[in-house]
Amino acid sequence: MSPLTSVSGSSPDGAETSPRAVAFPASPVQRRSLSSLLGTITGICFIFGALLAVQLRAIQNIQAQRAKKVQNEVLQKQSDALQKQIALRYRMDAQKAQHERDATQHKLTAALGELKNKGALSGAQVKALTGQIRELQTLACLTPINGAGVRIVLSDNSQAAQVGANPSLPLPGLVHDYDVLQVVNELRSAKASAIAVSGADNQLIRITGTTPIRCVGPVIFINWQPVAAPFSIEAIGSPKTLKSALEMPGGIVENMRNQGGVGVKVSGLNELTLPAADSGEGASASSVSLPPSDSSVGAGVTSLAPKGA
Repeated sequence: MSPLTSVSGSSPDGAETSPRAVAFPASPVQRRSLSSLLGTITGICFIFGALLAVQLRAIQNIQAQRAKKVQNEVLQKQSDALQKQIALRYRMDAQKAQHERDATQHKLTAALGELKNKGALSGAQVKALTGQIRELQTLACLTPINGAGVRIVLSDNSQAAQVGANPSLPLPGLVHDYDVLQVVNELRSAKASAIAVSGADNQLIRITGTTPIRCVGPVIFINWQPVAAPFSIEAIGSPKTLKSALEMPGGIVENMRNQGGVGVKVSGLNELTLPAADSGEGASASSVSLPPSDSSVGAGVTSLAPKGA
């Protein structure tokens, strides 16, 4: 600010004029003080503005995290409820199918016993019918079975899990239900006599014609039982034929390794034992009652020689 001084003067006719302000230039010290004050005020404004922006960003992040947490909790509850509903439905359907099979088996066994007691059938006819019933039991997975075959192990890629990825979306490198289902269908096409699947708990689940294999959220259900990776799929049949069907160029194993990065290991084995379907799908071996037979097939475990072995 320039210092002002008052100067009076007179007009040419001698009349007194009013005083007027005269501005003198500010000194260098005053100019430096003014510039320093303006710089300080500007710096303080910038600091307050930056602090305000940081605080607003922090508030927005906290609100976004809270909203995401609430959304994840809601999605998890919905997924859990859906898993329970599907598991209950599968269990009820499987139990209904089991009751129907048990009733049919009981009728057949009773009719066979009645015919034998009445002498309507010869020993050869009884033996033939008993063999047919045992063959049907094997096809229906009602008895354990052993023989040569293959084991396929499907494992997740350790690099597949991505931080922050949505677990409800399929990730490449992770084993999904359709991977297990494709292997099972390929083994069936290759004339496998029996198939079973186990997870990380090593509990084999016999696969029948009505066994569901589905993914509910991040969990794979096989016969309404949750199963976790790595998955071991065992099949009885000709090891050479089954391995060739799986490992053919452009086949399922090559596609799974190239496209999804899923770990796949196929090995042939001379001896495999697969359990009977559990109580959810069919009668266990101990619940099957048949007339004694002279055939080489035992009452406990059915032994099959692989075709072409």
